[in-house]
Amino acid sequence: MGKIEVIGEPKCEKCGKKLQSDEKLFCTDCDEVNHVFDRGICIFNYKEEMKEVLYRFKYKNKRCYSDFFGYVGAKKYRKLFRQWKVKMIVPVPMYQKKQQRRGYNQAEEFAGSLTEYTDIPMATDLIKRLRETKPQKGLNKEERYKNLKNAFGVNPEKAKGVNSVLLVDDIYTTGSTIDACAKVLKAAGVEKVYFMCVAGGRDKT
Repeated sequence: MGKIEVIGEPKCEKCGKKLQSDEKLFCTDCDEVNHVFDRGICIFNYKEEMKEVLYRFKYKNKRCYSDFFGYVGAKKYRKLFRQWKVKMIVPVPMYQKKQQRRGYNQAEEFAGSLTEYTDIPMATDLIKRLRETKPQKGLNKEERYKNLKNAFGVNPEKAKGVNSVLLVDDIYTTGSTIDACAKVLKAAGVEKVYFMCVAGGRDKT
């Protein structure tokens, strides 16, 4: 297996995907879609080596990987979190029955490590998944957004006074999951919604 690759410049100003050319500011997706989230970043390039690492992290109980992800993410982007004035780290929730079957939520494991290395508190009860959805993999962009419609809800009491949050997930592709979470958070009064994912796909062009 080759080395995993930390995303450097050039990267999308909106979602943090690796760009093919420094002549562009935004990836193709962010050029075409008016995202709900404000900005985001991805730590690693989602190519073959990282795909294998994340498969083990998600499905083979390699929760120990979260410490490495959190360490690298905090070291590289701690200053950016301060610029964004992030007050809370929020893992993208899994449907309760699915989490019970798997035994853990990988996004929550990663979020916990980020909290450890940044001292920004984590909230697992701010946003919840209301229903089980199909896996996003294999769905096109329109199907992804439809699949996640009304899939998330927010605890309004927990959202009071929360101005800026950092959503955390494992993989960023089209942004449909992050947008679905950002939509309900902003509807509940959260002003700024940023995200960090362990890995992000490369821009198509």
